[in-house]
Amino acid sequence: MGVLLGLGNGSFGAQTTFSTGNNPFSVVTSDFNNDSILDLAVANFADDTLSVLIGTGSGTFGNQALFSVDQSPFTIVVNDFNGDGKVDLVVTNSGSANVGVLLGFGNGSFGTQMTFSTGTDPYSVVAGDFNGDSISDLAVANKGDNTISVLLGFGNGTFETQTIFSTGSSPISVIASDFNGDSVLDLAVANFDNNSISVLLGFGNGNFGAQTTFATGASPYMVAASDLNNDDKLDLVVTNYNNNSISILLGFGNGTFGTQTVFSVGIQPFGIAIDDYNADNEMDLAIVNVDSDSISILLNNCSTATATTTTLSTNSTSTSE
Repeated sequence: MGVLLGLGNGSFGAQTTFSTGNNPFSVVTSDFNNDSILDLAVANFADDTLSVLIGTGSGTFGNQALFSVDQSPFTIVVNDFNGDGKVDLVVTNSGSANVGVLLGFGNGSFGTQMTFSTGTDPYSVVAGDFNGDSISDLAVANKGDNTISVLLGFGNGTFETQTIFSTGSSPISVIASDFNGDSVLDLAVANFDNNSISVLLGFGNGNFGAQTTFATGASPYMVAASDLNNDDKLDLVVTNYNNNSISILLGFGNGTFGTQTVFSVGIQPFGIAIDDYNADNEMDLAIVNVDSDSISILLNNCSTATATTTTLSTNSTSTSE
C-alpha cells in the first residue's frame, strides 16, 4: 500500500509503501484505536484477510494486524454498527456471496466476523440509514446477478435478511446520497457491462424505486458523488475502465443527471477520491489507474468547466483509495 502526502497545492510527495496481505484491493481510513489519529484497513483479495495498520500521526503506519474473513474480500466500509461508540468493519466477500461484519473493540483489534447473505458476487458495499430509524443499514452491489441487496440494521451489529432491487448489467460499485433533495438517501450504481449508471430513489422506509439509467463510457467501474460546479446539487463521477477516461454527469437536483462530459486519464482507471487538493475551495479528483501504475490528479477549474490533469507514479499496480 502506498501513501503519498499532499503538499497543499495539488501535488504530492513520493509514495511510502507499507506491507499488506496478498493482492490488496481497497482501503478505508478511520480511527480504530481512539487516539484521534487516522488508521487504515485494507481488503486483501487473494488471501481472504483484512489488514489493519495503526497510524502514527506523521503519515506513517505500524505493522499490519491480520483478520480472517471469507473468500475474496473486495470492499470495506466503516461505521459504528452496534452503537457502542467504537468503529466496526463490514467487508464484501465476493467469492462467498455474503458480507462480513467485524465488530471493533476500540483498541485497533476486531472480533471474529459474522456473515450475512447477499446476491452473487458482491463487490461494493455502502452504509446509510435507509429507513429513518437512526440505525446504519447496508446496500451491496451484486455483480453476478444484476442486483442490489439492502440489509436493514438492528443496531446491534446484525442485519435483517436482504431485500433485492434490480440494476443494470454487472453492478460493480454503489454509493448512497440524497440526489433529489428530499432528505432521504438514494443509491447510484455503476453497471460495468452495459456502460451506464443506475439511480434508485429512496422512499425512506428501506425501499427504493425502479432504476433510471444514464449513459457513461466503456465499462464504468467506480462511481462517486460531489457538488463539482458549486450549484448545491450533487453530481456524479465515474471511472470508465475500458476507455481510459472518467465521465462527469452534472445533477439537476431532482434525481436526474445531464449528458456525460468525458476527461482522459491513465490506463484502466479504477478508484476515485474527491477532495480539495489545492486549497481553492473547489472539489478536485484523484483517479487510480491500474495498468499505468499511476494516479491522475484533475484540478477543478469550475469557472471554465475544465480540469487540469497531472499524473503521479505509484510504481506498482494500483486499485483504489
